[in-house]
Amino acid sequence: MTASLTFKTRLRQLATGGTASIAFNVAATNVLRIASSMTLTRLLDSSAYGVVGVITSVAYMLAMLSDVGIYDFLVRHHEGDERKFLDQVWTLRLIRGVALGVLMIVIAKPMTIFLGKPQLALVVAVWSLSFILDGLSSLSFATAVRHQKLWRLSNMELIANITTLVVSVVLAAVTHSYWAMIGGMLLGAVVKLILSYVMFPGSRRRWHFDMSRSREMWGFSRYIAMSSILSLAIMQSDKVVLARIMPLSAFGLYAIAVTLSSAPGGLAGPYAIRVLLSVYSKAAREYRPALRQVVYSARRKVALVYMAGVGVLIGAAPLIVEILYDARYRGVTPFLQLLLISTALKMPGLSAKQALIAVGRTGAQLIGNVASILWLAIGGAVGLATGNIMLLVAIVGTVEVPNFLCFMWSMRREGLVNWTEEGLGLAAIVAGAAGGWALNLAAMAAIRAL
Repeated sequence: MTASLTFKTRLRQLATGGTASIAFNVAATNVLRIASSMTLTRLLDSSAYGVVGVITSVAYMLAMLSDVGIYDFLVRHHEGDERKFLDQVWTLRLIRGVALGVLMIVIAKPMTIFLGKPQLALVVAVWSLSFILDGLSSLSFATAVRHQKLWRLSNMELIANITTLVVSVVLAAVTHSYWAMIGGMLLGAVVKLILSYVMFPGSRRRWHFDMSRSREMWGFSRYIAMSSILSLAIMQSDKVVLARIMPLSAFGLYAIAVTLSSAPGGLAGPYAIRVLLSVYSKAAREYRPALRQVVYSARRKVALVYMAGVGVLIGAAPLIVEILYDARYRGVTPFLQLLLISTALKMPGLSAKQALIAVGRTGAQLIGNVASILWLAIGGAVGLATGNIMLLVAIVGTVEVPNFLCFMWSMRREGLVNWTEEGLGLAAIVAGAAGGWALNLAAMAAIRAL
């Protein structure tokens, strides 16, 4: 009994220590983004951001279509500390990076023609270097998480981001061209590649292709690959449909709401991937009976604060929009409140996903994404048939609901779900929303009284 308690305590300490590094990284990244935006928008034309949007969209599509779950495979594998295993995984990752780089060069011309911007074929082809640089980097992005070297990982990313900002600003001041941003991002990737070896001793790898390892990885990740394709459809379908049926002015309000609603996810995603997956995988490998309790004790404080905080944003959305924008943008409020529902459910959903990955249930994510696709398809069809734009946005804003329910079903089958804890999290969202709405009413009354 004492041994199991000590083990659980050690895992909770790992989770708590990792949280600080994630919070620091999110804060530093957002500060750099603000600084970058404020500086580069004064040096470059807005079309530069359109160019970057095109190339990153193409790259994101290729990355998602070829996602084989290398990160999850490495973090949870029982051989994850062995040199031979790491060499084999690094080799497979390098092959994927080079293949994606070559593919991006091949599709550069036809893809940009399809998008109506054939003049960007060269820049899309040049961006293929990002895949190759990523493939050549060490596996520290995963091994650091496995061994909870999260501060070192955060510092590596911070240095790379600072490099990107400085180089982009200097080049922009000289060239006033979108190539400044491309050059800055590529040089940042080069710095990250170098630091992935320099900051993590023993991370140097050698070529070692093994077909059996490749088959093992595919056996583990085949559901992840299919799920990633569905995730691509889920994350892009709303923009395609709504951009076609909404007036440009209304779609602009929706786009602002999307940006605002995604901000809290900067904490939920990295926390679940870098902290919780490592903690859950360790528990699953070393003391499986403790996993159910570890799932909730590791995430409890952060999850409750996160969910209550997003709830506050839901309730206080009118006040937030009033502070940030002028009267023309008040239409952002209903969009933002609906989209924040899915944002609030990301933390428990991602936590459940990592727990299921830790026990090898990778198919659970696929089931959740299929449910989300059906939710979008059926709800979207009704919205389109009735011409009800707000219904369409509501369907998008609640797309995490079926995903969350499917994860809970899978967690119950594995004996991992704690309904009291899950209910507490949902109650935190409701309480936060009530508090946010009260804050909104008080602030609005004070504003009118002035």
